[in-house]
Amino acid sequence: MNTPTVGILVGGLIYSGIKTNRSNLEQISFYEEACIQYGLCPCFFRLKDIKLETDQINALVKGDKGKYELKVITIPKIIHNRGLFFRNESKIKIKNLQKTGVIIFNDRNRYGKWGVHEILMKNEELQPHLPETKRASSLNFIEMLEKHKQLIIKPSGGSLGGGVVMVEKKDSEFWEVCYNQKRESFANDWPDIIRKKVLNKNYIIQERIQLAQYQGSPFDLRVSVQKNGLGEWQVTGVVGKVAKIGNYVTNVAKGGTCKTLTELLSDYSDLDFNEVYQSIEDFSIKAVTELNKYFPNLADVGLDIGLTTEGFPMFIECNCRDLRITFKKAQMHEVWKATYTTPISYARYLFDSKII
Repeated sequence: MNTPTVGILVGGLIYSGIKTNRSNLEQISFYEEACIQYGLCPCFFRLKDIKLETDQINALVKGDKGKYELKVITIPKIIHNRGLFFRNESKIKIKNLQKTGVIIFNDRNRYGKWGVHEILMKNEELQPHLPETKRASSLNFIEMLEKHKQLIIKPSGGSLGGGVVMVEKKDSEFWEVCYNQKRESFANDWPDIIRKKVLNKNYIIQERIQLAQYQGSPFDLRVSVQKNGLGEWQVTGVVGKVAKIGNYVTNVAKGGTCKTLTELLSDYSDLDFNEVYQSIEDFSIKAVTELNKYFPNLADVGLDIGLTTEGFPMFIECNCRDLRITFKKAQMHEVWKATYTTPISYARYLFDSKII
């Protein structure tokens, strides 16, 4: 009996790394080990490698000598999307592929922050976990200035902490905007950086969550939430991201460091680790279950969640192509590996459930 092939759809940079055995963005060996465990054979390819007219792909498959070789194979029936595709022709190609009966989980890996917020707000149970958020506009900015002492303005579709500014009330008259490690005070006359962002319909204005801190710096959490071998949602791991000293953005790309939840809670003797973890897990499962109603092929998500000093989880954003590197940087090796294994176990579930 032939071993079923599971496809891993990747972008050009990752593909080039696999081809030259220098992949730093994905831990290919973890996919390989997971596939051995679940009786599958992995192949890696780009969207342009798919030939719908012949039902074939040019894919990288591991050869007898242990190196990846380019082979022409039948399009796999199960594909895990690990790429980002923005062009309409790419989205159309994915839809046409799905029409042939191929299952692509995480077929979309980028969702606007505003759209996600609107979906989660429909669930009353989730509302207490959502900071007040509005689409960027002059009127909304004025309203949010009147209601909150700190605001975050960020792109609805951005990533890695790019384009984020913080606005903070200093006294009864003055505010301060922080961006690119610069600070600029203002009263009624908004700085250019503010005007540029609040007049951009692709930005959102959000109440800044008063995050818990680790050694004087704010931190938030990356929570890996994935469908497992039973087809059910699980929290595979939780890791913290601590902002660089003097910074307000926790992203690793902006100088943030990674810590385990145990380390982060060491400064909070009044918080019970198990209770905090359970509250994070409960919220995360509820959030992705709600999102899954609107995004039916969702299966592998990295949620960014803030913690208040009381240990209450607050939603920040949803990442559908979690690079998982945070777990490695926090030296959580087994959890890091599990973030690769779990999607493969879900692929096995799809094969066995005879959905295809």
